Amino acid sequence: MSLAREGTAATPPGDAQLTVRVEPDGTGGVVVVLVGEVDLDCATDVRDVLISALRSSPRVTVDLAAVTFCDCAVLNALLRARLEAMEAGGDRVLRFRIHGMSVQMARLLDLTDTRQYFPDTAGQDTAGPADDGLDGDGPGRAAATEGGVHDRP
Repeated sequence: MSLAREGTAATPPGDAQLTVRVEPDGTGGVVVVLVGEVDLDCATDVRDVLISALRSSPRVTVDLAAVTFCDCAVLNALLRARLEAMEAGGDRVLRFRIHGMSVQMARLLDLTDTRQYFPDTAGQDTAGPADDGLDGDGPGRAAATEGGVHDRP
């Protein structure tokens, strides 16, 4: 059974600096809470938990408020989970969303110009251009693809 279905906590072997919790949100969806440092060593585990949660729940909210470090490998895992939500149909913003974002996480999204793909539903800096960038078709925007993030001409 998947972690998302069991609602258990997972810490990758040998990595006491990360905790992943999957909790019911009270409305039929789940909240995936990441706490601590998330990097290349645990990116596959994080991606697997997110994909499993998306496949077993109508809505997945990712709480990134307690992330103290995040690298591009985990950003790619978030982008892949977002793609999975989009491919499954429905309202992609409500199906996979961010609620709560640490300063470190916000900085990574700003530096990689990917913040528009992850509007923070907690209301932290949700102001942005008229094109929300969710489909990656705005001029000069990065596009989320199977291979990660690529600049569009």
